[in-house]
Amino acid sequence: MLDRTTAPKKNPTGRVSIPQTQNITLANGAKLIVIDAGTQEVSKIEIILHAGTRYQSQAISARAAISLLSEGTSTKNSQQIAELFDFYGSFPEHSFDRDFATLTLYSTNKYLDQSLGVLADMIYNPTYPEHELDIFKKKGKQSLIVELEKVVTIARQNFFSTMFGKDHPYGSYATPDEFDTLHRDNIANFHSQYHSSNNCIIVLAGKVSDKEIKAVEELLGKTNFGNNGTALNQPFPKSVISQQKVFSHKNDALQSAIRIGKELIKRDHEDFPKLMVLNTILGGYFGSRLMKNIREDKGYTYGISSTLLPFKETSVFVIGTEVGVDFTANTLREIYKEIEKLCTEKVPQSELDLVKSHLTGEVLRNFDGPFAIAESIASLYEYNNLDYSFFERTIDTINTVTPEQLIEIANKYLGQNDFVESVAGKI
Repeated sequence: MLDRTTAPKKNPTGRVSIPQTQNITLANGAKLIVIDAGTQEVSKIEIILHAGTRYQSQAISARAAISLLSEGTSTKNSQQIAELFDFYGSFPEHSFDRDFATLTLYSTNKYLDQSLGVLADMIYNPTYPEHELDIFKKKGKQSLIVELEKVVTIARQNFFSTMFGKDHPYGSYATPDEFDTLHRDNIANFHSQYHSSNNCIIVLAGKVSDKEIKAVEELLGKTNFGNNGTALNQPFPKSVISQQKVFSHKNDALQSAIRIGKELIKRDHEDFPKLMVLNTILGGYFGSRLMKNIREDKGYTYGISSTLLPFKETSVFVIGTEVGVDFTANTLREIYKEIEKLCTEKVPQSELDLVKSHLTGEVLRNFDGPFAIAESIASLYEYNNLDYSFFERTIDTINTVTPEQLIEIANKYLGQNDFVESVAGKI
């Protein structure tokens, strides 16, 4: 019988065994990454496009271009597309952020050819029907009006707009009225320019054989699509911080939303893995210092976290929480106190060991199953074009970083003079 009063022996994680990928340049210029690591006859295809909101000249056009791909082609309407995916037992998803737009398909291998055929039609021949656009605009505008009443949304938007500037690609936000000015031509032009074959990476993962690879090559790799956009050559503007603290008062607020943080180094910087460890100690997991202090000891909130958000051009460190309005000022004070402790006091070895175990487990979970592997590999290419050694360097740093090094990193990157603080609610 197991003795549950004694913790199991810890074994340090060594070299990460990453499944090898097959990299193919398709005839139309698209890059195909193949990950054969599945046991079930299913596949996941991700088409990652450099087509995030940072590239749009008309607000909302990037979002609309990827969101409305499934609403009609030159040969099928939205209902027919949906019925075909249902019939084949497959389904598509889409997502977008500042840097990328992604179209994903989950399919059984048995009907991969047929499902990919529908997906290819969506990319090659979207029509962006006016009546579907009208629905998109009405729903989007109403949803945004509701969102902008929430202190969480206000604090988040003010945080990024203050950090980068309201006109910066990482700091700008759409207004409800901009849904009214969105036209079909804006969307079609964005699709034509940025949804292009030489501007995308295709990731094929699952139980993959030559048959599945050939299907992708035939249906997504032969035809040039888009205008061979120049997204990657666009200059990226510098951030412009107009102020460091922004407060939005809401009379009826029951909670205040808080965002505190700053712009930091890109993920390919040598210090980034040490920052991951430091961030985890502060607010990166349920047992973090912020959770213990502000949730468990003070009872100001249900949850608080700190995060390193990777962007293609930079990264952002941000602490986020929502607290009762009576605790806003105290929470701000306690957050800065915890940051200051990281800059002045060594992290106890027992606490550091616990965080190391947590982080290595998180890294290993990134390779649990073919679809998780696909996401990890795709992220290497998406953010800063890293290679596989990134994961090995991360594990090595987690295992070897010392309390002295963490104090050095805290003072180097978490000095409090240039933090951006955004609060929405009451103080």
